[in-house]
Amino acid sequence: MKYLKIYVALMVLFVLSSCTKDFEQINTNTNAPTENNPSTLLPSIIFEPINPQMTLQTWLSDQIMHYYVRRNDNQIDGYDFANGQGYYDSYWRSTYAAMSNINDMITAAEAEGLDAYVAAGKIFKAYYNAQLSELWIDVPSSKAGLGTENTNPSYDNQQAIYTKVLADLKEANTLLAGSSGFVAGGDVLFNGDVSRWQKLANSLRLRYLLRLSNRSEINAASEISTIVGDAATYPIITSNTDAGFYDFSGVSPNISSFSNQAITTFSGMSMSKRIQDVYEAYDDPRVDFFFRLPEDGVNYPNHEGVPNGITREAAQSWNGNGDANTSLLTTRFVENPGALDYVIISHAEVQFILAEATLNGWISGTAAEDYYNAGITANFDQWGITVPTGFLALPEVAWDGTQTRLMDQKWMAFLFNNTIESWGEYKRTGLPTLTIGALATTVTNGVFPTRVYYPPLEQSINSANYNSAVTNIGGDNITAKHWYQN
Repeated sequence: MKYLKIYVALMVLFVLSSCTKDFEQINTNTNAPTENNPSTLLPSIIFEPINPQMTLQTWLSDQIMHYYVRRNDNQIDGYDFANGQGYYDSYWRSTYAAMSNINDMITAAEAEGLDAYVAAGKIFKAYYNAQLSELWIDVPSSKAGLGTENTNPSYDNQQAIYTKVLADLKEANTLLAGSSGFVAGGDVLFNGDVSRWQKLANSLRLRYLLRLSNRSEINAASEISTIVGDAATYPIITSNTDAGFYDFSGVSPNISSFSNQAITTFSGMSMSKRIQDVYEAYDDPRVDFFFRLPEDGVNYPNHEGVPNGITREAAQSWNGNGDANTSLLTTRFVENPGALDYVIISHAEVQFILAEATLNGWISGTAAEDYYNAGITANFDQWGITVPTGFLALPEVAWDGTQTRLMDQKWMAFLFNNTIESWGEYKRTGLPTLTIGALATTVTNGVFPTRVYYPPLEQSINSANYNSAVTNIGGDNITAKHWYQN
């Protein structure tokens, strides 16, 4: 029995040794990537959040900013933001997924000395952080996108977020200036053109410096002056060719969510009365590009808008029949889906930023009027529309040296050009003048909305950090004040 026990023990050891030999090799998936490749991560970082954001704009900011009225589902017009929760949640999820990929790409690129990919990661991290903060104010940022290392990230306050945004963009510009380019591919935005990435970084920095210009600690005037005064070090967007556009091919899946809608969807999307009044004041040809004339051309031969903030019944029956007797949103981007780009930042926006900086005395050398006129012209050119002879000299268009005139045209140029930023500019300036309908007044006591609700999932799985953020911003409501607002 003694020898039998020894024999059995030896056999067990032999079997265990045989079972565990090459265990690591056997349990390794040789088809799975063992390290992150910057060139394969960059396309998803750029593309994945685009359509959730475009859907969010179509549902939310396009209406909030009085570009059109969704007559059949106009809850947002009445500030019933809970009704659009699914759209906000989708953007939150897709953007934080991109954040995780950004962190992985930056880590891999730094290890390989690929500065262009590090810079691209920092640019999009800055852009997404700014967009998230524009929608929610305080959001997970410094601890976000770390995967299993931190599944319940804390929230950063808006001041910390924007401070890092500006720092990332500045560092990206420096990295790009000394980089060897996108040697491994994957640049679906600018096809490896490092100079355009550099212009994107500096132009976005101008945007956010202007957004934060009410905060003295940012020193926006000096920073903007430095950028504009040193074009060699800080190149910026100077044409539509340089602009931050993602070019949809128009072939699925590389197609915008807006262009992917059914034509019948547009039967319930009418021009707003607010933008109709502006277009009509000086016979602006952009009206025919973005809106269709009423079907009843006999009784309603001209463009007809619908007021924002009225009941669904009133909106649907406007002029007796909203579908037939109002101007509906164009279907051109459905009929030609490759004609609509996703806009990160446009040439027109950059020119309007420079016009305001000049108006404020922060930069010199070019007249504010010249930047203003260039902004209008750039928006026309972006869509292939000819500026009518004498248009810029019309009394309702001509530069009058006021921020009101400037913001009117900037607001118009934001249509189909990232209206989340249009909303941000309204929060900063209170311009252009927008109305708050009777429906909305009962929800917010006449206060214009500033943000959307946090995703419900955050309240359950990240409750401690969610509650801390809610306390910091003064409640999870749609009128909480942004740090950059006066």
